[in-house]
Amino acid sequence: MASISGISDILIHNWDDFGREEKREILEEIKETSDTTMRLLSDLLDWGKRISKMAEPEKKEFDASSVIHSVIEMVKTMVKRKDVVISNNSSDHLQVWGDENMFAAIIRNLMSNAIKSCLNGGIIEINAVLFETECRFSITDNGIGMTKTQIDQLFPDTNQTDEHSVSQGYNNGFGLILCRDFLAINDGDFWAESQEGQGTTVYFTFPLKNPVK
Repeated sequence: MASISGISDILIHNWDDFGREEKREILEEIKETSDTTMRLLSDLLDWGKRISKMAEPEKKEFDASSVIHSVIEMVKTMVKRKDVVISNNSSDHLQVWGDENMFAAIIRNLMSNAIKSCLNGGIIEINAVLFETECRFSITDNGIGMTKTQIDQLFPDTNQTDEHSVSQGYNNGFGLILCRDFLAINDGDFWAESQEGQGTTVYFTFPLKNPVK
């Protein structure tokens, strides 16, 4: 909110000093920051409900691919500013079982982290693989990487064989804690693979209502 206020104040008090294109860029930055703040607020509200036990998960069969498409639309501004390409390889009409809002929060957090991790012109891949009783989702970025200490802190259950891991886009541990807790509620798993300077892949699973035969 401080960032939004500061950028707005600059624009208001220096309106005539900026060209049309500069004004558009500033407004786009305000919009992007507002979207990020709204996502964080949504996650905080979800977290508050979770820890206060005010809301139980509403488990049902839902279209995971539709949720993924919605999140991709939501992050378009962030992607455009960094010239990042998103390759969505998940199938259409992919039905999973669990709380749809929690699934959306997980995708939203992991996509935001992946975008932050990418350098300009980076690539993000979304994949989904069906198994007998679950679907394994993965979000891969070719970002800058983290140390082994960092990934051990953020993904304490991940077994790492390399000396290096993930990316600075994952330095907000709150979002990952939220993802981990939501996946636990929905009987899913959560882990990551990464190497410093070569990007990150974060995996998570969601159960199927009707297991694949």
